[in-house]
Formats: sequence, C-alpha cells, structure tokens
Amino acid sequence: MRKLFFAILFFFQFSCFGEELVEDVVQPQIIRDLCKKCQIIEAKISKLETELANLKEKEKMSVPVVRNVYEMLSRCFTVLFDMQRFSNMLVLIPNQNKNDFVRCSIVIKGFSSYFKAINSKLGQSGNAIARLKQRKENALKDYEQSSKDYVVISEELRKTSEQITSKREKNVTQEDVVCHIAAKCGSIEELDAELEAENMVGILKNTKISTKLALVYPVSGKIVAEFGDRGTDGEMIFYLGFETSKGAVVTSPVKGLIVFAGNFLNHKNMVVLSNGDYRIFVYGIKTLFASIGDLVEVGDFLGWMDNSTENHQILKMELKRSGEPLDPRHWLLQMIDNGDKK
Repeated sequence: MRKLFFAILFFFQFSCFGEELVEDVVQPQIIRDLCKKCQIIEAKISKLETELANLKEKEKMSVPVVRNVYEMLSRCFTVLFDMQRFSNMLVLIPNQNKNDFVRCSIVIKGFSSYFKAINSKLGQSGNAIARLKQRKENALKDYEQSSKDYVVISEELRKTSEQITSKREKNVTQEDVVCHIAAKCGSIEELDAELEAENMVGILKNTKISTKLALVYPVSGKIVAEFGDRGTDGEMIFYLGFETSKGAVVTSPVKGLIVFAGNFLNHKNMVVLSNGDYRIFVYGIKTLFASIGDLVEVGDFLGWMDNSTENHQILKMELKRSGEPLDPRHWLLQMIDNGDKK
C-alpha cells in the first residue's frame, strides 16, 4: 500500500510537472557556454601538463649525454695535444725515418677529424638543450595564462550558478519522494530497480525525449577504468572511470530528465539521467548544480569535482536499461564514428 502511494504521488508530480518542464527548468545558455569554455581550458591545461612533464624528462636525459660528449671531447683534445708534442719531438731526433713523420701526421689528421666531429656533436646537443628550454618556457607561460583564464571563467560560472540556484523554485514534495526512495536503497542496482518500479521511463516518454542514445564525455579527461575490469576488491566493475583534474566541471553526457540528484551511499553526489529506455548514473561529484526534475541537454552543467585535493579525480558513469548494465563505451564510440568525438 505504501509503495502504491509513492508510485501515485510520483506519477502525479511528474505528470503535472511535465507540461511546464521545458520552459521552467531548462538551463540558460550562459551556463552552457561557461561550462564549454571551462572544459576547453581544462583540456588545454591537461595537455600542457603532459607536455611540460615530457620536456622536463627530455631535459633531464639530455644532461648526461652532453656531459659524456664533453668528456670525450676533452680526452680527444688531450690525445691530440700529446700527438702534436710527439711530432715535434720527432723533428729533434737526428736521422729520423720519414715514415714515422707520415704515420704521425696520419694519426694527427684522424684525431683532428674525430675532434671536429665530437665538437660538432657537442654543439648540436647544446642547441637541442637550448630549444628544449625555450619550448619549456613557452609551455610554462601558456600554462600559467591558461590557469589564470580558468580561474576567471570558473569563478564566473560559480557566481552565475549560485544566482540561478537562489532563484530556482524546487518541488519539495517531489524531492522528498525521490530522497525517500534513495534512502532505502543499498546499491545502485536497488536504486535503479526502484526507479524502474516507479515507472519513471513511462512518465519520461511524455516529455518527447528521444530514446536514441548517444553519449559524450561528462568531464574533460581520459578513461582510466573500463566496463568489465576488476576493481580493487576484485569484483567486476560496470562503469567507465574518467580521470580529470581537481575542481573540474561536470556536464551532462546525454539529453534527458534528471530523476535523482543527491548524495548516495559512498559515491559522493550522484546524478541519474533518464533518456527514454536508458538510465545514466554519473557519480563522484563533489558539488551539485543539477536538481531533480531538470530537463538537460548534452553539455549542460551538473556540478564540480572535488577542489580540495591535488590528486586527479575519478568520475564514474554507468549505463542501464531495464536493470541490465551496459558498456557506455559502445555509445561513446558511436559518437566518435559520427565525427562528434569530444
């Protein structure tokens, strides 16, 4: 009976809410634009960090090479000098065979050529190090400027999102129902089953959202955990893990309706997006902007990653259909095949 009550209440809330959904809770374009700018700069900063690390390593490796070349050049110079002294001594020896002078001249000439080659190599190594230092300086300047730009844009995003949040009217009853459902769930599988039982998919179809699924990266970063890998506990994982920088902006990987947004178990903040027959679980978010009932487009603002640590952050994304876990990578690859790689 209690479950029936919640099902009816849920249906009523979303049915009434559906007609004004598009007009009232669609994110402003300014938020989307700021998110896009932030993620572009995040990608640039990540690329520059990798480039700087590579340049430092190359610079570190080039120092022993130059040192060895310099030592070879010094030894070659010493041998050449001794050979020259020996040649001068031959002149002072009476009745000296001419062949000795010829052999001595050949050796000196050979060492002279070797000396020039080593000297040229030393010059090339020096020039290579100079170019490395110049590239490193340019990359460092670009990194510092990009970091400054990111601070300015992310601060603008923070202020704008706070202004919008303060003016947003929330459906408290609707959120209470959702939070009650989430509170009694002990896993993502249970939460998914509850959402399925509440007929969320059926209600969502009334909003005319396409059931054709195509995903994009929710953060600027790289995939470090694959669907089907083994986790630290040895159990199979059913998500994609995206490594990103601290405080990174998290955006919607798909067009859909937010059916849950909040803290869930030990997953930090989680956003559940419903797209036709699919539900997408995005979690590991530190601070949420998204709210239950929001209709979001691809790239809309969901929240921020943790900014209190220097370590890279991991954002996780799961995909389910009728309770069955699916590999999100397949739908990401569809986007790449369509030329929409992020």
